[in-house]
Amino acid sequence: MTNSNGRPTRLYGLILARMAGLSAAAFLGISTAYPHDAMRPELNTWFKSLKNKAGVGCCDSGDGQHVEAEWDMAKGGYRVLLKHPHRPTEPGQWFDVPYSVVIDQPNLSGVAMVWWWPRYDSRGSMTPMWRCFIPGPGG
Repeated sequence: MTNSNGRPTRLYGLILARMAGLSAAAFLGISTAYPHDAMRPELNTWFKSLKNKAGVGCCDSGDGQHVEAEWDMAKGGYRVLLKHPHRPTEPGQWFDVPYSVVIDQPNLSGVAMVWWWPRYDSRGSMTPMWRCFIPGPGG
């Protein structure tokens, strides 16, 4: 079958489908958060049990990411350094963590972790949408 230019439409459809599939794979690969430590499978149940203060589960597939975090004395809360998922080479930006997503139980992984996804405004500025945060040791 050909289009009005005499070119095969099936070929164009196949090329378009492959391009869409590769684009989706690249996008998902970039935006996927880092999993928890696969070398410590004994923590899987613990990770799946984590919930924020509203009772929303943090993860069910290990999609939290290790994060640089600090206690902000002036605000009496945590701040985390997040990088734009689509611009990983750019420096990160510090964001205040809402109290409602802070997990107040011992961190068995030993590393501060955050569960979030980005939202973008019309200028491309990123705002984190929070699910959970657990401070590291001493947090």
